[in-house]
Amino acid sequence: MVIIKTSKGQSEYALFFYPFTIRQLEGMGLEAKKKKVLLRLPALKCPSARGEKEAKRIEALISNACKNWNFSELDSASREACGTMFRSLGIEVPASLGIGPEPRREFTLKDASKLFLTDPEIRDSPGRWRHEASLLNLVPRLGANTPVKLIKVAHLKQYQNDRLRERKQASTINRELATLSKLFRILVENDVVDVNPVRSLKALSTRSGERQVYLSFADVQLIASHCPKWYQDLIWTAYYTGARRGELLALTRKQVDLAKRIIVISPMATKEAHWKRIPIHQDLLPTIEPLVRFAPADTDNLFLLRDSKGARPIGLETFKNCWDRALTALEKSGEWKHARPRFHDLRHTWRTNARRSGIDFQIAETILGHQNKARSVSDRYGRISDKELLEAIEKLIVENGETEVLLAREITGKNGHGSNMGVTVEHQGKKKATQLGGLS
Repeated sequence: MVIIKTSKGQSEYALFFYPFTIRQLEGMGLEAKKKKVLLRLPALKCPSARGEKEAKRIEALISNACKNWNFSELDSASREACGTMFRSLGIEVPASLGIGPEPRREFTLKDASKLFLTDPEIRDSPGRWRHEASLLNLVPRLGANTPVKLIKVAHLKQYQNDRLRERKQASTINRELATLSKLFRILVENDVVDVNPVRSLKALSTRSGERQVYLSFADVQLIASHCPKWYQDLIWTAYYTGARRGELLALTRKQVDLAKRIIVISPMATKEAHWKRIPIHQDLLPTIEPLVRFAPADTDNLFLLRDSKGARPIGLETFKNCWDRALTALEKSGEWKHARPRFHDLRHTWRTNARRSGIDFQIAETILGHQNKARSVSDRYGRISDKELLEAIEKLIVENGETEVLLAREITGKNGHGSNMGVTVEHQGKKKATQLGGLS
């Protein structure tokens, strides 16, 4: 039977027929019953009447050739279609058909990315989102269809130079190439390639990108005021806890104990792979409590993107875009005259606030989740109780000074790749910690 599908004046043809006998099917290891085969003929493009006639001719030739197992009478069109049929059924193409095996397709960077992200080590990693973000830059620049065996050190050096010209930080480029190195390591483990070219590449110096940032309470309020409410919740939680972006995006309601005012993060969700307990500041409760008590039933995520389309998990690009859009708007209006901070600078600000508030160093490090030589702060100094954590967080004074943005490249007059931006140290007035307009 010939099937004809017409779309936009173009006819497509397919055969739906029985090319094999039951005995032949048994011999090929297929189910021993009449098997109808659907065979598309994409190469057949001609007017409907002539096309249908040609399709029937090809069907008759293939049926006769298969049943007699004699392919000598097939012409080029029917021979190509017959070879396609064997391959689609997973059957070895008969040598007498005169068609060699289908050329082996090269394993591309796109293929490698899929293999990498589904590898158990990466798939279950709390840092998977970082790898996904890196691949968004790596794949289009190196070429999605580039065979991985052709990626050499020279291409990686060019990638470094291209990213530097785009004014990306050396640390960002190194992080992206670290993802590529892990990808190649998994390819080596799966015998796709023999060597990891990234291991022969010298990492970029990050000294020029070192930064010291402190954001005043007023400046954090200013940024938050230009963000949607659901994103303000993320800003204030990061500001009052020092938690990382990835930890916040992965946070679930089950991890938040409102009665104890403690957030518990498992080793699977932290960069250090250690348990982490974060006390909830009294001023943060008005933000956290509604997120826990009034959440959609179909998800356990604490932080969700909420708009006219409903509530759903927050994608990485959406997360980054909100912060950047807010600062762009402030820069255009002239309200923001500082160097542009990053969301991660909220974590640096928390650390400074903790020190300036007189919070015990060991407790502050425990809350941040820092580690040393694969041992957590709690392991080294003994378990710190929830009571100690809560007592410490109540000492936190969030306004401890003016905004300061110090970049190493600006102080030295160079950034390692040819730009000179001048040192930036900016100031803002003080606000009381209890004046939380951004939390409402």
